[in-house]
Amino acid sequence: DAEEAQWEAGAFDRSIANLRSDRNSRIAKTDWYGLSDVTMSPAMSQYRQELRDVPANLTTVDHVKAVVWPTEPSS
Repeated sequence: DAEEAQWEAGAFDRSIANLRSDRNSRIAKTDWYGLSDVTMSPAMSQYRQELRDVPANLTTVDHVKAVVWPTEPSS
């Protein structure tokens, strides 16, 4: 019972860590837009900001599960 309670108590931390990992991967896929010889479009800049904002105000596992990822612009 104690192990089960401890596992449940860490559910949010595991969920938010997985979400941040996914978010960081999505941001990393677009990092090349930030190179000095590439012009980042306003849409891509906005997308990257929306990705950075995803974990804000998430306080429960249900909030994490309900995250809707922003749509990546075509360029």
